[in-house]
Amino acid sequence: MSQNFLPAHFAIEELIPPVALLPQNMQQVYASNPQKLFRCFDQLALVTLDRLRKRYGSCLVNNWKAFSPEDALDLSKKHIFRFSGFRPWECEEGATLSEHRMFRAFDCKFRNVSPAEIWADMQAKTNAPEFEHIQRIEAFDGMSWFHFDTGQHERYGEAVRVIGYRGDRGGLGEYLKRPAFTEEIEYIS
Repeated sequence: MSQNFLPAHFAIEELIPPVALLPQNMQQVYASNPQKLFRCFDQLALVTLDRLRKRYGSCLVNNWKAFSPEDALDLSKKHIFRFSGFRPWECEEGATLSEHRMFRAFDCKFRNVSPAEIWADMQAKTNAPEFEHIQRIEAFDGMSWFHFDTGQHERYGEAVRVIGYRGDRGGLGEYLKRPAFTEEIEYIS
């Protein structure tokens, strides 16, 4: 029997918003067994998150758990990260169909490396183990976090799509081309 992937470097609270902001059914699961919520996340996104942490060191996704419950729910406190992993549909942050809402995206704040350094590494070796499942990234000048997701796009598997902000992609092109994969995906009907 196969096991669910559990990240070695992240607790579930680092990947979800404060429990009071979760949908009711997820709150119930959290109350009985918080670890079960890892099953909601795209496994390749979790694998990628762990690999990035292993390569680049200390990484913060959400930090709300380190604050009082009142502060964690106070959305005016911008230094408290709540929605850098899963975002409930009711969350006003981000795009309506954001991959965050589908458990396939993370905004990583690394202590010792900038997003631009990671982008440079990706350009040099797009299929490195820590990048192999990334399908899209966000990039713009001055960005302080590394966004990646495992969602689909029109050149899935051929390239990493670079999403910019108002035309600014931090000096990157619209796509980071991938070398050809040697293995084929088998689809079961």
